[in-house]
Parts: sequence; C-alpha cells; structure tokens
Amino acid sequence: MAAGRDLANMNSMLKRHIGLLPAITVVLVLGGLASALAGGWQDETAHQLMQRLTSPLFETLPDCDDPRFDLQQAMRRFYSHRHFEPAWVDRYGVLPEGAMALAAIKQAGRQGLRYADYHDPLLDDLLDGIVTRPVIIGPAFQGRQVQLDLVVTGMILRYAWHRTMGRIDPAMAHSAETVAPKRSRDLAVGLAQALDDGRLAVFLERLGPRHSAYRTLQRSLTDHLRIRAAGGWPTVDGGPKLKRGDCGLRVHQLRARLAASGDLAAAAVSRGNCFDEGLARAVARFQHRHGLYDDGVVGVRTLAALNVPVEARVRQIQLNMERWRWLPADLGARYLLVNIPGFEMQVIQAGQAVRIMRTIVGKKKRPTPVLSSRITYLEINPYWHVPAKIAREDLLPKIQANPSYLVRQNFRVYDSWSRDARAIDPLSVNWDVMSEEYFPVRLRQEPAGQNALGRVKFMFPNDRSVYIHDTPSKRLFKRASRPFSSGCVRVENPLELVSLLLDDPEWDAARLSEAVASNERQVVILDDPIPVHLVYLTAWVADDGRTHFGDDIYGHDQTLLSALMATDAARSACRIAAAPPTYIGKFEKER
Repeated sequence: MAAGRDLANMNSMLKRHIGLLPAITVVLVLGGLASALAGGWQDETAHQLMQRLTSPLFETLPDCDDPRFDLQQAMRRFYSHRHFEPAWVDRYGVLPEGAMALAAIKQAGRQGLRYADYHDPLLDDLLDGIVTRPVIIGPAFQGRQVQLDLVVTGMILRYAWHRTMGRIDPAMAHSAETVAPKRSRDLAVGLAQALDDGRLAVFLERLGPRHSAYRTLQRSLTDHLRIRAAGGWPTVDGGPKLKRGDCGLRVHQLRARLAASGDLAAAAVSRGNCFDEGLARAVARFQHRHGLYDDGVVGVRTLAALNVPVEARVRQIQLNMERWRWLPADLGARYLLVNIPGFEMQVIQAGQAVRIMRTIVGKKKRPTPVLSSRITYLEINPYWHVPAKIAREDLLPKIQANPSYLVRQNFRVYDSWSRDARAIDPLSVNWDVMSEEYFPVRLRQEPAGQNALGRVKFMFPNDRSVYIHDTPSKRLFKRASRPFSSGCVRVENPLELVSLLLDDPEWDAARLSEAVASNERQVVILDDPIPVHLVYLTAWVADDGRTHFGDDIYGHDQTLLSALMATDAARSACRIAAAPPTYIGKFEKER
C-alpha cells in the first residue's frame, strides 16, 4: 500500500514538474523486492557510483564543457559529499528532486540559455526505459538508474555553472578589453548541501545574478518570447516621414506596431488611421527607449528600429543577460554603473538608482573599455597630461596649422617624457618636422575653464589609463548618441557627482565652488573607495519598467554572438562524437 501511494505521488509530481514525461508504471517482482526493502539497493547503487566515478575510465570522457569548469571533478565532489548515494532516483524511478532539476533545465530558455547545452543524448532513452515501461528491479535496472543519476547530475551542474558564470569566458568576447575574472562558487558542494537540507528549489532560484537589473531583464525576455510566440510584431511599410496630421495605411501599421511592443495602448489601434498627438507621444516613447532623438516623427532611423524583428530583440536581451552573468556577484552597497552604449551613468545605493547622468564615451576607434575598479581619489582642477597617441594624432595637426593654438589653450610643452623634463617655449619648437612617428615632446594642459578634463576627474586603478571626468564641451550631451571621447568617460554633472561621492558636510557647495574657482589643482582622497563598473549593455530595463535598446556602437554584440555560436557548434560536435559508445557502456563492457 505504501509503495502504491509513493507511485501515485510520483505520477502527480512528474506531471507537475516535467509535463512531458508519461506516468511511471513500476512492477516489482519478488526477486528484487526483498533486497530493495532491506536497503540493499541503495548500498549497491552507491557502490556502483563510487566505482564509476573513481575508475580511470572516467578520465577518458571527452571534455565538451567550458574550460573554466571541470565537470568530472565537480561530479566527484558532489557525490563524495553525499557518500556516493544517488541524488535523483530511488528504487522506484525518478525522485521529486530529479523531476524538479529536469524541469528547471527544460526551462533554460527563460534564463537566456539553451536547453541543448545541457540535454544529454542518453536522457530520453534512459527516461523511456525507466518511466514508460514496466521494469524489473534487479542488476540491469540498477545499472540504468545509476546511469540516469549520473546524467542528471552532469546536466544540472552544467546548467548551474552557466547560470552563475555565463555560457562562455568573457575574454572570448572582449579580447581587447579589461574584464576582471569573476570568483566562482563551488556549485557541486552547494548543490549537494541543498539536497541535504531539502532546499533544491531555493538553490535553483538563487543561481545567477541577484541584481535587480538582471531580474528585470529576465522578465523582459519572457515578455519578448511571448510576443515572438504570438507571431512577432507587425512591420511598417517604407515611405516618407510619418508625422502629426498624416493619414493612411502606414499610420494604422504604426499604431499596431507600437501597441505590440507596449508603447501604445491596445485600444488606440482602432482610433482611426490618422497621426494624432497621442500617437506622437507613443512614437517619442519608442524613440526614447531606442536611443533616438525623441521628436515623435517617424524618420529613417526610427522606421528602421520599428522594423527590427522581435527575434533580434530576443537575441539582444539574451546577449546582455550573458554579460550580467560575468559581473561580480557583489557590485557594492554603493557604486557607479556606467553603461557605455547607453551613454548613461547611474549612482546606485542599496540597489536603487539615486541619480542618473548622461555620459560621453569613447569613439569606435578608441573605445571605452569594459572593467570594474574603485574610485580612490578625485582631482579638482586637474592637469591634462596629454597621451602620446592623442598628441600625435589629434593635436599635432592643429598645432602645425597654428602654433599659437597651444598658448590659447593653456598648454605647456616639455622637452621630453622624463620626470625632470624642462618646460620650453611652444613657439620655439619646429612643429613641421614632427609627425605621428616622431613626437619627442610632452604636452600638459593647465587647470582652467578650457581644460579638456574640465573641473574635476575621478580616478580608479586600471591598465587602460581611463577615468571619468568633466568636459567644457557641454553641448555634446544634447546629442542622442554620444561616442565622442578618446576612451575616458565624460559626465554631465561632475560637481554633483563629487557631492554624492564625498557625502561629507565639510565639502558643502560653498567649499566646492571655492575650490573650483581657485584654478588650483587639489587632490581629494576618498576615505571609502567607491566601486565603479563600466559595462556594455545594449538592452536594459529602466526605472519606468520599459526595456531600452542601444546601438552596438563597438560591434561587441556581434563578437559575442559569434563566440557563442562557435562554442555551441563545438560543444554539439563534441557531444555527438562522445555519445556512442558512452562511458557507462564502456564500463558495463569492462565488467
């Protein structure tokens, strides 16, 4: 009777958690019943697991996984922690925990992952052999259960690794960038402990980034997957600009398109085929979400953004979820987040953005790098020590055209790059003989209103010599797209940022204004360095709950997509090649 209740409960559980597996039908025959009830099955299964995991044959398995992750060693740690007891099956078949693990993996797409990365070629046959036909408890059945337990363990550990650390090493997508290595968790032991404590659901829920920005992006993925499943959103035919007062079929298409993405209320689709003020506001919302000039007029760029297929937006969200998995688990209680293609800086405190500022970032040929560091000090009225490359490529043509440029812009010229270099008269230098290959002098711009760094710069250690700073070119912040710098990040309201970072009553507005007005360089050390993260996100969810999409200004999306596709292809080929014969098959033949 108890066994019957167990089987009924398993049937119900499998229907709830997996949905695709038929109900279990198990026939116990007298030959195996006594051994199973006496606990001999569990002892024998543990013995088989230990034999297989400690066998030299286990080392011959092809490594089809992330080179950062040793799956075989992780499996050994997992089972060792459990004293080699099976985790996902018992003498009747799949346990509720096994069903839960398989259900979570089956929904990998909701996490921006691929089920194909975890689906073992043997899984379907093993489940078919255990849950769809009457089976006999005995050595052959025990072997299949052991095999299934190993397969599920390998699947769930790969899945947990990808959710926690990402599908690929970030260096594959940012070879030219500075990407700090992320500290990995011991997922094998964590999983084993979760099973011991009956907290598998909590373990699965806590996989991956805990940042609210990631969670909102995950919900956005679900929304876009729903739109895709419904057939996507309609397109708008090409033609002249669409603006207030226009009427016709294209305006109706525009209404339908904006309603599909939530920029326009669904009820507004049937309000005629004319472009009214409400539609103009919806267009402006769409433009704002896509980094376009939000004038409410559908021009060439807005039309192109409207007609990007939902599949492309799904892929864009998935790529950015991958980037979030690369970031440190702890960004800091208070930190700066600079989204490079979003041209935006957020000051985050207790998980909330307390201030958002527009930024200017590096142009394509001098990109702003992706990195994490800490702001340790700031400079009021900084000098600008002109990097050699900028001096040769950007300033030299201006100097050669008019040597007085250096005097007007308050530059000093030094006769070498050594520490004891002497200042020389810029008008005494023969600039005509200099070139990009030959530029022996050093330039330094003095603190003043026209200084390229403005009135303040924020310094954080990094090997790319970039920092955040003010700028005298305030007009550029009015542009929707702002990749104009040589790699550093220019911020729109630097003095406000100083006040937020210092958070010191001694540095009130009056003292700060006095320090700036002095034109004297002053260094302020931060007692508590502030984490700063320069990230590359082309899809994110703003405070208003709307998904924003930015241009792939450096081509990193395409690089990441290519790296993922190449890795996916290599993994698939490796697993197909490794499937026949399997390790378990080899082991059984050896026995």
